[in-house]
Amino acid sequence: MGKVVGIDLGTTNSAVAVLGADGLPTIIHNREGDNTTPSAVLFDDGEVAVGKQAKNAETSLPNNVVRYVKRHMGNPDYKFVPERTDDEYGPELISSFILRFLVDDASDFLGEKVEDVVITVPAYFGDAERTATRQAGEIAGLNVLQVINEPTAAALSFGLKGGYNGKVLVYDLGGGTFDVTLMNISNNNFTVLASAGDRNLGGFDFDNELIRLVEARYRELGGTLDPEDDKQLALIREQAEAAKHRLSTSDKAKIRIGTESITIVRDEFDRAVADLVTRTRYILEDVMDQSGVSYSDVDKLLLVGGSTRMKIIERSVKEWTGLDPDKSVHPDEAVALGAAIVAELRNAAESGKPPIVKANVSDVVAQGLGVAVLADDGSKMLNSVVVAPNTHVPNRIEASSFSTVGATNQINLQITEGDENGAELQYVKVLGKSLLNLDYDLPAKAPLRVVFVVNENQTVEAELHDAVNGRLIGHMVVERTANLKAEDVVSLRKQSKEIVVQ
Repeated sequence: MGKVVGIDLGTTNSAVAVLGADGLPTIIHNREGDNTTPSAVLFDDGEVAVGKQAKNAETSLPNNVVRYVKRHMGNPDYKFVPERTDDEYGPELISSFILRFLVDDASDFLGEKVEDVVITVPAYFGDAERTATRQAGEIAGLNVLQVINEPTAAALSFGLKGGYNGKVLVYDLGGGTFDVTLMNISNNNFTVLASAGDRNLGGFDFDNELIRLVEARYRELGGTLDPEDDKQLALIREQAEAAKHRLSTSDKAKIRIGTESITIVRDEFDRAVADLVTRTRYILEDVMDQSGVSYSDVDKLLLVGGSTRMKIIERSVKEWTGLDPDKSVHPDEAVALGAAIVAELRNAAESGKPPIVKANVSDVVAQGLGVAVLADDGSKMLNSVVVAPNTHVPNRIEASSFSTVGATNQINLQITEGDENGAELQYVKVLGKSLLNLDYDLPAKAPLRVVFVVNENQTVEAELHDAVNGRLIGHMVVERTANLKAEDVVSLRKQSKEIVVQ
């Protein structure tokens, strides 16, 4: 195994890092000399471009540029069709182009081919999103050693840097997702106490509120907007992003639409995004409640993700928690730096070589995992939680409260993702189904024991046992309905190899 790298595959920007011989992780510059790369992909005349070139083309070729694809990971219905083509690209294939671009730059920087990687994901990503991320790496021709939670990676990069001990609260607001994680660090042991998040809350949503504000002001001036004019809409979004960034350092920013120049002051922006900020507070409070830890017992507050640069975020979090954020953490780079540390740890574990750094990481599942069971009255299927939220992983968890309905030699198991016990299936996600044919008959109401094996990637497999005699009935190979089949991954990998990514 050669060089291993950590990749922060972000919604709006991505970064790559590697661990040096001195045990310190460093960011790898891309081909343009930047520390981060826009997570944008351009499809133009059969060619694929990634990064700044793709992002800059959005205003001229809005229907040929895809951004924010991370928000579609694990969604089998999402397909991007570039203008003037019939080609379809799913989120895994699009993400694989970004990964190829990042790894090509890393290989050039390091002077050797990089194939082994650790990729970060939001803590609140579920099984389908995590599996899709791994599949994107496989399509890119990479060996994905592990997927690790972004706030965990950020805390790891902070904690190892100075041998820190204490409770660390990570508030991670990125371009498209939001996570909160509370972690205890003790002698290089990193133990997550609680974690929660929202996979559809990030800088993109703050941009949308600013766009609504600007469009309303434009209409007040007598202007009209054509909802079918994709170029105009892309230009407004580009300016809104830039204005949001300016409002992080200035009291006002201007956006031009046509001949009109619209000035937005920071107070206006803060009012427009107040509900989004409040949503992050609910999640923050949830994590603190689940952990049983008070803010006064937290030793460090880390603000991670580019969206935490907004003044309203730092001000609000400080007001809620009474904590001053630690400024030693780079919001855009901390996650990739932590991923590089995990990459080295996994590399050492697989190669048998002593690691350059020493750390033990104990993470948790942010969402409950369970099975679908028939209600007592037989009228509907309900969720039965087997693995509670904030259960540490890797782990093996079992539940013995199940039985067959009637006599049978088949078991149909549905794996669910959701926190509420007894919820109807429409309110949880069914990750996959598995039909197990038995070589003997089970009587009606035969007791069963379900065992969930959740690995360090937080993906799940299941076993079924006869609870009477302890016999292993079978291993459940979960057919994940939201993810690509193995043969599809192989096919897309071949397809991807034929496409030049620049």
